Amino acid sequence: MRRRVVITGLGAVTAVGIGVKGFWHALREGVSGIDTITRFDPSPYPCKVAAEVKGFEPQAFLSGTVALTMGRVAQLGAAAARMAYDDAGLAAVPRASRFPVCFGSGAGAAPELQVAIERFLEKGIRRRSASDLVSSIAHTVTNLAAVELGLTGQTMTLGSACASGIDTIQWAYEQIQAGRCAGALAGAADAPLTDALHAAWGALGWLSRWPGPPAQALRPFDALSDGSVLGEGAGAFVLEDLDHAWGRAAPIYAEVLGYGSASDSLDLRTVDPAGASLQAAVRDALRTARLDPSEIDYVNTHGGGVPKHDRAETAAYRAVFGRHAYSFPVSSIKPMIGQPFAAGGAIQVVAGCFTLAEQFVPATLNHDIPDAECDLDYVPNRGRAARVNHLLVATRAIGPTHSALVLGRPPDR
Repeated sequence: MRRRVVITGLGAVTAVGIGVKGFWHALREGVSGIDTITRFDPSPYPCKVAAEVKGFEPQAFLSGTVALTMGRVAQLGAAAARMAYDDAGLAAVPRASRFPVCFGSGAGAAPELQVAIERFLEKGIRRRSASDLVSSIAHTVTNLAAVELGLTGQTMTLGSACASGIDTIQWAYEQIQAGRCAGALAGAADAPLTDALHAAWGALGWLSRWPGPPAQALRPFDALSDGSVLGEGAGAFVLEDLDHAWGRAAPIYAEVLGYGSASDSLDLRTVDPAGASLQAAVRDALRTARLDPSEIDYVNTHGGGVPKHDRAETAAYRAVFGRHAYSFPVSSIKPMIGQPFAAGGAIQVVAGCFTLAEQFVPATLNHDIPDAECDLDYVPNRGRAARVNHLLVATRAIGPTHSALVLGRPPDR
């Protein structure tokens, strides 16, 4: 018998709010977290803005020594994991300590790695720089979350770039489907705000050069869009077998219905204008969810603000959904949270869960003059109430690889 998998706990650390309630309130109000960079001197670079997480106090979520010594990406990820764990009430669940943990990260501890390399080149390897180098690996996020929460199940780390946040859900879903566990903790975190990465993304032509107010710099599907804006953050979720969740009267945000992933196998700069891999990912997600395309009511899309990427996304939705593509809203939350690499998809899932719970879709900010090739309902500038029973979350990673996830409203008992 096919096991049903649901989401019972959520956590989020974002540029617009720390904690899921603050995050969702900001999305409903259309608040942008993009501002002038303070983490490093942006003056040498054409793009001088980013979506920084401000006011984050790691000691509020993590044990004292860890809060002071671990890198920022591990702190963000473990804090989101703690929130999801507490939200799901796992501390009171027998055998929850055996839940596996799977986190994704695209850049790992990039700022700490840069500092460690600079220190090594100047002074050679020392105990501090050795520790920084070892803790910069992406698995540190997964390991820290497991250690802080006392979870002794398998630990798995995925590095499928910006698709990782959704891919961790697939991994956890399959563990539960196979009967290996009753539940799992999953999510993604990234903190790529270092001048080296910022300079590299700018050199590739992927960052916005918007001359106006920082909050207007990221403009998905807009005719004035000229690139993305980096961000940082983390999203986490507890997934459980439906019967297990019902048995302990757990709150249920959403049901995980289907998943798909595909790659165009292209180089970093080449984009298939038809969005072939996104088409394949969405079709696989619909197939595994056993849904007709007409049953999708909303898409929380990647929408990173790079014009050729946005156009390919639009073309893919038109191809998969046909005329139905013009019947439902599609929006991007990136103008609020920036592009936080792997964390982006995880944070989109958190937003999707609240969309199902409150029947409200967040806006695509800065969508003032639609790109001629982007002609769908992108919910410009103001969110709205909507009937949403099934939604799609889509992400794009370099390659490009696309991953897509279908969520549904919690089932009736």
